[in-house]
Amino acid sequence: MTRVMVIRGGRLASGRPVPRTIAGGLLAAVGLSATLAGSLPATADSKPSIAIVLPGPNAYFDSWRTAVADAAAKYGFNGTFAVPPTDAFNLTQENALLDSLVAKGFVGFGIFPGDTNGTNAQEAKMAKRGIASINVNGCTFDPSPALFCISTDIYKAARYQAEQLIKAIGGSGPIALLASQLTDPNTQLRIQAVKDAVAATDGKVTLAQIVADIDTPQLSPPAVNALLAAQGATLAGALSTSYYPSIAMAGALTDNPQFRHIKFIGADSAPQVVEAVRQGYIYGTLFQNTYGMAFASAYALFKVTHDKCKVADDAPFSTSPQTKRLIVADVLLVTKDNVAENPGPASSPSDTARLLDLLEKKILKC
Repeated sequence: MTRVMVIRGGRLASGRPVPRTIAGGLLAAVGLSATLAGSLPATADSKPSIAIVLPGPNAYFDSWRTAVADAAAKYGFNGTFAVPPTDAFNLTQENALLDSLVAKGFVGFGIFPGDTNGTNAQEAKMAKRGIASINVNGCTFDPSPALFCISTDIYKAARYQAEQLIKAIGGSGPIALLASQLTDPNTQLRIQAVKDAVAATDGKVTLAQIVADIDTPQLSPPAVNALLAAQGATLAGALSTSYYPSIAMAGALTDNPQFRHIKFIGADSAPQVVEAVRQGYIYGTLFQNTYGMAFASAYALFKVTHDKCKVADDAPFSTSPQTKRLIVADVLLVTKDNVAENPGPASSPSDTARLLDLLEKKILKC
């Protein structure tokens, strides 16, 4: 039976406290435009104000700051990357930040949902005022007021990651999963995908433990150390579907060669993870097109708010367990065999170009 270890409020399930010192530099609402305040709704001759917004800080999304700045410079709008002043994902604070930006004249938002249902209510409120929104890198459940969702196919990507791990361990043995916050709209899909991949082995592979709610720089290292202390000798493999646990496990396997029999596949392209792949300390990591999802969303919002484009009735959306209006961004498994060609950061120029072409030719009608 799979055991689930959840860390909340700075304590492990055992009750042992975990350090929760918050690193400096958390962003409140980082404006990339000098015209954050006082913007008016866009007209054909004005620059619309567009924001890409998170429910809380996470270094995985750092490339979004660059993406919205690049899109704003290329297409000619006021672009902002905004994060509420909280140490973890918080729907209430994300909604308050959105309300504040709307009051300042922002007319389009790319949103990583703070909640798969709660974000819908906020987007519906904004839609009544003519404010456009797109869900980015995470979808809400239909019916959604968002124009659409641009994201990795969360379930398929996590299942693919688990299947690649199962191959790496030879098709049998116990594995562990390191997961993000349970409030993250992607986490439950990823957990289910891994469970389904394990079930497909007919008992040859077992999911020995799920360690959840650890996607912060403070919580991941002690959680990984506890897992290795308890089960490191017997685990055949492990995977992480989120950013900070990937860094923590890459660091642990780099520093502790006695655990390198564990085949590990991380997530995303943190330098520590990529270096561990390069050195052969971990098996691989799954890149998402993080930059491209934000850049393409900003472009689409510009076309909708400035050029008055609409979503085509026959737009060729993909479907997921959450939505029928999904534009899928690609993923790439990076191993020692191809890490030289894919050193990071989290971007894929070819996939970004594909997303833009799809939006221009088939999704938007202008």
